[in-house]
Amino acid sequence: MLHSNEAGAIPFSDRACGREEAGTPHPEFAGRKARIPGTTPIYVIDRKGYRRYVPYPLTFLNLFGDAIPADRMMVAEEVANIAIGPPLDDRAILVRGASLESIYLVDRGAKKLISSSQVMNKYGFDEKCIISVPQVLIDSVPVGEIWE
Repeated sequence: MLHSNEAGAIPFSDRACGREEAGTPHPEFAGRKARIPGTTPIYVIDRKGYRRYVPYPLTFLNLFGDAIPADRMMVAEEVANIAIGPPLDDRAILVRGASLESIYLVDRGAKKLISSSQVMNKYGFDEKCIISVPQVLIDSVPVGEIWE
């Protein structure tokens, strides 16, 4: 099956979505934003292949800025068949300690290391959205899973 948007076609294979049991994780879509046609909610597909609701507009703007490249957005009915993970927190942000280069997604009470610039690009995180804070604040937040 093929869905077309302004930027061109986004393929969905029978194996990847739509023909499998509802609620199946799809790690091959990690980093994509997704939306079901005719609905407003936007999801990000995490590294394990779960779609995670992104509260709009504040959380979306805190992480991704004000744009989604068309080649990183899936708009298809089959998005409903991707397993649902926990939503991103309404206050999720990107932070960097003033004395280190490491970037973290702070979500659901934990700091989650974004392991490389490739991961930043894969998820479409906007570097302009990173907040620089004193390292002592970063050190005081519990460690969560690494975003890869």
